Amino acid sequence: MKTTQQIVDSIDSRLRELNQEIATLDAARSALGTEPASRPAPQPAVAASPQPRKPARRRARRKPARSSDVVPAGRLELLLSENGGLTTSALAEQTNGNRDQVLTLLRELEAAGKIRRTGQRRGTRWHAITDEDRIRERAAELAGRRKRAA
Repeated sequence: MKTTQQIVDSIDSRLRELNQEIATLDAARSALGTEPASRPAPQPAVAASPQPRKPARRRARRKPARSSDVVPAGRLELLLSENGGLTTSALAEQTNGNRDQVLTLLRELEAAGKIRRTGQRRGTRWHAITDEDRIRERAAELAGRRKRAA
């Protein structure tokens, strides 16, 4: 194990070598006819307690911009009628559309009674309402009326 004095001597020797290299590079720059850039004078080594480091701030990653198409509501209805329940993200991917725009259209179609949703949050799936669904709903409504009337 090195002693403190050996470590200090090693650092001093390395600093001398680096200063010689800097002088050589400055001479080469002068030979090329350019002005040396102002360089701060080397600071003497000070044995002080290290400063506590601040945690590095993370930069927010920007998602790469991807071009998206305007998605017509009819296209969403067609996809939902051909497939079972699909997520908003899956529909946006299949139509190359913006997820927020697709979600807005899906909510409008739901309000119009053309599609329905199942699940919650990330488990939400969208389904087309078929004629069979409408018949089943109407039959349940009529059966409920009959039970109340009896």
